[in-house]
Formats: sequence, C-alpha cells, structure tokens
Amino acid sequence: MIELTEAQIKKEVEDYLKDMMNLGRLYYERMNVGVFGRHHNIQGAKKGTADYLVIQAGQVHLEYMKEQHGPGIPVSFVTWLECKTAIGKQNKDQLEFQKRVEKLHCRYFIVRSVEELQEVLKRE
Repeated sequence: MIELTEAQIKKEVEDYLKDMMNLGRLYYERMNVGVFGRHHNIQGAKKGTADYLVIQAGQVHLEYMKEQHGPGIPVSFVTWLECKTAIGKQNKDQLEFQKRVEKLHCRYFIVRSVEELQEVLKRE
C-alpha cells in the first residue's frame, strides 16, 4: 500500500469537502496557520489550529423512555479536522487546541484518509 504524505491527504480531503459543499451538504474553511507575506504582515490562524473547520446542519430529537417525541430541533455540528499520515502525531499546540474546542462542545477528529473523513461526517 502506498503511504500518502500529509500534503497529499490534505489535497484529497479538500477535494472531497469542496464536492460536498458544492452539493450543499456542508460548509468548510481551510485554516492557514502562520504569518504570510513580505511587505504586509497577515496573520493566519493561531498555532495549533486544526487544518479544516466544517459546519453541517442536523437535527436532534427529544427522547423520553427510548422513544422520540416531537419534531427534530435544527442544530449545527461544528467539526474540526486535523490531517495526519498513518504515523503522524499531534504536537503540543494541536493537543491544546483540541482540548479547547472540545470544551466548547465542538467535534475534533484526526483523519488519515478520505474514507475516514466520510465516516466522521456521517456521525451526528
């Protein structure tokens, strides 16, 4: 099996997210980290920020005695995605970012392939 680089994984993930956004199934942003430009100092996202932010529409249902009651309540699912190779690990800043967003009830996943991404996006 051919091991993909992190850049290749990000490219495949981005292509998939673009397709899903064009179909109206989600909204996403690529989060760029660092300072860019020679003459103008443009600050990207903070160090440790995940690679992608994904927002999906969904519904939650009230449950009483294991039965759903009433119509679904519309909600937004906020998911942060960090792309890594098969052996890639998070650094200290990425671990801290994960803790911070999970405290805010956001979802955070490490994805190593488009197949993993598809499984993550199915979860509600």
